[in-house]
Amino acid sequence: MTTDQKRTLLKQLFLQSAFVKDAEKGYVVVESFNLAIDPDVLELASRCWADLFKDFKDIDAVVGLPDAGARLAPLLAEKLHAHTILPSKRVPNPPGAWKDVVSYSNSSFTTNQDEVVSHIGFVRAGMKVLLVDDVVAHGNTAVAAINALKKVGVDVIGIAVLFDKSWQEGRKRVERETGVKVSSLISIDLITPKGKLVLE
Repeated sequence: MTTDQKRTLLKQLFLQSAFVKDAEKGYVVVESFNLAIDPDVLELASRCWADLFKDFKDIDAVVGLPDAGARLAPLLAEKLHAHTILPSKRVPNPPGAWKDVVSYSNSSFTTNQDEVVSHIGFVRAGMKVLLVDDVVAHGNTAVAAINALKKVGVDVIGIAVLFDKSWQEGRKRVERETGVKVSSLISIDLITPKGKLVLE
């Protein structure tokens, strides 16, 4: 199966599972993709990402941005033969056993909070890191995480996401403000007034 065929299948599965919770805010729920994740969806998505990042050798670490991204990281790391999976948490303070912690804060579209604090542990300068998350909406989380990692000398080679909402321009914002490419498997072009999803 080619990468395009895999992505076509993912789009079909996405549309079967997705529903619009709030069309005005652009809030989309896709249970099997980022809540109660279907292992078959994760396998298919990880194979797509592995195709997209196949030219990157010696990836030191994969980091799943909290919360859903942390559940997506292990299989992707295995397929890319990454050296490690760095832990990440969205909590006020990192666990006491962690060292070399990078912390960042951002406003959250999903939780409707002005400031959410997250941490990534065991980060070393010079690491080649791939980030993964379920969705990019406005790009707040991705921009904050990338900038925090770059500030300590990490080479962020990209961010893999299951889907993005192109009209909210988070993907463009991440690339414009950080220079890091967003590899999104599914892009939602718009939500109609009746709550129908239109994919790019």
